Amino acid sequence: RMYQELSSGYIHFTNAKKVSDVPFPFPYAQLLAIMLIVFSIMLPIYIAAFTKSYILGPLLTFMAFHGIACINRAAVILENPFGKDMDDISL
Repeated sequence: RMYQELSSGYIHFTNAKKVSDVPFPFPYAQLLAIMLIVFSIMLPIYIAAFTKSYILGPLLTFMAFHGIACINRAAVILENPFGKDMDDISL
């Protein structure tokens, strides 16, 4: 039974190692960065036309862009879950 658990642990370790060795596609990451820039340029125009408010427009623009930027930052962090940071998985 002990050898089965060691074997299972080693299999899961090698599967985690495979995940860490496969890089994220660079063209896809660049496309997302460009789309985020276009989104940040077009969003204030769209929200200004949609709300027609001097208070609600900038607030909604900030909230929408900040939400998308935070999701993008979380995705960048999750691209490589193995490392030396406090929230990374150690190998």
